[in-house]
Amino acid sequence: MGDFKGHKSNPFCSRNVLRKHPLVWFSFFLGGTMKKNLRKAFLYTILAFSLASSYAGDAAVFSDIGFSEDGRTYIFGQYGKTDKKYEAWAEIYTVDVEKNTYVPGEVFRTKPSAATTKISGKTAFEELSKKTLWKRRPYKCTPCKPQNLLYVRETESKKSTDEIVFKDFEGSNETKEIFYCLRLVPTYHGSGPDIESQFYILLEKKDSNGNILLSRKLGTPDLRRKGISSYRIDRIFTDKSGKSFVIIIEKTQLDETGTSIRYMVETVRF
Repeated sequence: MGDFKGHKSNPFCSRNVLRKHPLVWFSFFLGGTMKKNLRKAFLYTILAFSLASSYAGDAAVFSDIGFSEDGRTYIFGQYGKTDKKYEAWAEIYTVDVEKNTYVPGEVFRTKPSAATTKISGKTAFEELSKKTLWKRRPYKCTPCKPQNLLYVRETESKKSTDEIVFKDFEGSNETKEIFYCLRLVPTYHGSGPDIESQFYILLEKKDSNGNILLSRKLGTPDLRRKGISSYRIDRIFTDKSGKSFVIIIEKTQLDETGTSIRYMVETVRF
């Protein structure tokens, strides 16, 4: 992000930084018309994910099932059809937000098979959702609302390792401004179907002078994932309390069937 020491004015408001970090424009643009602009961003997100199935190859569609009532659990799903055999599949994941791990026994899947060729991925997901509703019902999940959306990847051209900056509206006031700064840090080994990769997300909270107030590595940096050739942060949102964060990550994986797009999440609770 650079050294902000010596700046007399708010460095995040400078033209150079705003030009470098388009998300800052997003954060400051919310100022006078926050609800209206968040609503637009939220609709853009829905459109972006609904269009995922129109891309070539096996591109998953993400489903935000939502946070539990207490914000300590997050549930999401994804679905699609395989690239060459056109077999429908669906998955639902239950995440312990504070531990950033899946809840044991609460990951559900409909695997692609000859039996799923005659149904759509959406149908497979709806059927899986109905079968597992009894498990999810106690959480009383609510999907993300516009006012809880913090970041949406604004363009396909945005680099996966570009820094993401947005304002901490809960922690900021008239006398101080606090910002979240996130950066995806991937490492790749090999190439093609033999590729392996690992990553973590560096999350920092900074004041307007660039002083680091909090620094944390999210994810499992030492975990090597076979066949994953790229990662990028797609969107970030919180629960209604603002204490639980979910970072949605799009990953590209390679195997003998070709290239496919899948989603995963990293979570943190403050």
